[in-house]
Amino acid sequence: LGATLFVVPEAAGYHRQCFHELHRTGVEIGLHYHPQDHGHPDFLGAFTADEQREMLAEATATWAGALGWAPRVFRPGNFSANDATFPVLTSLGYLAGSVSCPLRNFGEVRAHWAGAPLDAHFAHRANRLMPGDGTHALDFLEAPLTVDWESIMWGGRTPLELRLEMVDARAHGFTIRKVIQRQMDEGRQPHLVPMTHNVFDYSDCSEFRRQVLEGVIAEMQQAAGEQGLTLRSTTLLELRASRLAAVSR
Repeated sequence: LGATLFVVPEAAGYHRQCFHELHRTGVEIGLHYHPQDHGHPDFLGAFTADEQREMLAEATATWAGALGWAPRVFRPGNFSANDATFPVLTSLGYLAGSVSCPLRNFGEVRAHWAGAPLDAHFAHRANRLMPGDGTHALDFLEAPLTVDWESIMWGGRTPLELRLEMVDARAHGFTIRKVIQRQMDEGRQPHLVPMTHNVFDYSDCSEFRRQVLEGVIAEMQQAAGEQGLTLRSTTLLELRASRLAAVSR
C-alpha cells in the first residue's frame, strides 16, 4: 500500500533526496502547514482569506523551491481551517486535500467540523461544512479523515479517528467495518482515510504503533474480503480523477 505524505516546507528541503525517491515510486507528496512555525500567532482557522493566501503562497513557494515542483494536495496542522480555506487553496492551484476531521470541535486549535461531510466530496466555495454542488462546487476534492461518527474522545473535542496512534488495531477494526458498511448502505464508493505522524519509529518491529499499522492493514484486508471488495491504495489526486470521471459519464 502506498501513502500520501504531508510535508512541512522545512522538511521538504532537509529531506529533499528522500522525497524525490519516494515520489518516483508513486508516493504522493503534499504540503503540511503550521502557521506558528512561520512566525504567525495562531492556527490556520483564525486567519482571513487574504492572510491565509499570503502565508500559504509563501509556504508553497518554499516547498516548491525545495523539491522542484509545486504541491497540489494539502493538509493543515490540527485540521484547522475556516470557510476561507478551500477557496484560498483552489486559488493557489491545489486540487485535493484532507483538510477536515468530521465532528471535531476543538476551539483551541480553531478546528470546528461538526456537521461536515464524513466522506470524500468536492468542496463548497462558501461553506466548509457543506459538499459543493453546481455553481457552488470548487474544483477541489476533499477527503476527510475517517472517523467513527458515533464516538467521542479528548474530552468531547474529537470523535475516534482512524489515527494509528489513537487506539489499538482491534478498536480501529470496528471503525473500519462500520464505515465501509455505512458507505455501502448509502451507495457510496467505500474508501478509508487513515493517518499517523512520523514521530514514531515505524522501522522498529517492537514499536507499538508499528504493530498497530500492521494490524490495521490486516483489518482492512479482512473487512474488504467480507464485503467482496478489493483493497487498494490511491492518492488523493487519483481519487479526484476517478470522481471527475464518474461525474462526466
